[in-house]
Amino acid sequence: MPTAPPAPSRRPDGVFMWGDIIDGELLIDLVGFLNQCRRTAALTVVDGTVRKSIFFREGHIVAASSNLPEDRFGDVMYRRGLIERADLDAALAEVGQGKRIGNVLLSRGLISGSDLWKVIKYQIEEVVFSVLLVERGQFTVADYDPAQVPTRTTVEAQHVLLEGLRRKDEMMQVRAELPPLDRRLVRTGTARAVGGVEAAVYDLVDGELTVGQVLRACGLGAFSATHVTHRLLKAGIIQAAAPTAPIPVEATPGTPVAAIIDGFNEAYARVHATVGDRADALRAGIDADFFAEVDPRVAALFQGVAPDADGRLPADPLFLNLRVADVPDKVQVLRRGLQEYLRFLLFAAREVLPYERVEGLAGDVLALVREL
Repeated sequence: MPTAPPAPSRRPDGVFMWGDIIDGELLIDLVGFLNQCRRTAALTVVDGTVRKSIFFREGHIVAASSNLPEDRFGDVMYRRGLIERADLDAALAEVGQGKRIGNVLLSRGLISGSDLWKVIKYQIEEVVFSVLLVERGQFTVADYDPAQVPTRTTVEAQHVLLEGLRRKDEMMQVRAELPPLDRRLVRTGTARAVGGVEAAVYDLVDGELTVGQVLRACGLGAFSATHVTHRLLKAGIIQAAAPTAPIPVEATPGTPVAAIIDGFNEAYARVHATVGDRADALRAGIDADFFAEVDPRVAALFQGVAPDADGRLPADPLFLNLRVADVPDKVQVLRRGLQEYLRFLLFAAREVLPYERVEGLAGDVLALVREL
């Protein structure tokens, strides 16, 4: 008599799915999965000290939470110009003992019921969009008590996914036009009034903070911060400071950079060995244009690099390119190119291997490169 399959493994805290975020597509896939399977669950993402959650009820997004001040309801209203700072501070003083900020604002006549609904929906969407932009960290999917998460509105998951993908593509294009994240920003002295969200970025530009530090500290979220910084740069109000002397990349055998290349090469070789005599399908798509289509900076580091018969990338031309290429953040760009090649190999393997075998293989090789 056949036995029933084992129940899904659950931790005491109700978590039934967890793992590391190692690429920018994972969270998009998870949101789509929870929506399509009509799950009631909480997806939580941790990126350093940042913690954000999306709550699903039968596949619908019904709430979102964040520990960042800029994601709070009042701050969202203030940034959208719906309330003055003094009025917000006075309302916040009344919050507590069952009083929510939205209800306080309603009772004070500072916001209409229609505006309250719109801001709640906008707040949820912005948290979800910011989660979809996370590329590194950890995630959990857990059961939760719907009674503990009051539903005030719902957000269409498919709309959020499409808009999230659009924002992701747009932000990548804008980010490519920004100076390197480790470059300091300075003011140009251009006489032009700067207010609103632009001031949140401009006020931080002191000649000491880098592009990356300003993007994180301005409190606008990754998408808005990137666009505002780009706008101020294009307007000539701020500019990148002259670069300091570059730190040379130690790109020789036995160095940390070599360890990164060796680790990814081990993953490539494992994919080829698993595919066996059909490995030609893996090499078919790797030509001179492959890395150029990823990013011009990636192409500069992978110029003249072609996989060996076992799928490994020869280290010597990579070492040479790392030493001579005029590319900022070389190690980060190297990792990106190596990751793209691994993603392609796994994609190609799915064309020639059973689904279950490729999923197991993907788990194995991604574990090999997780800490690189």
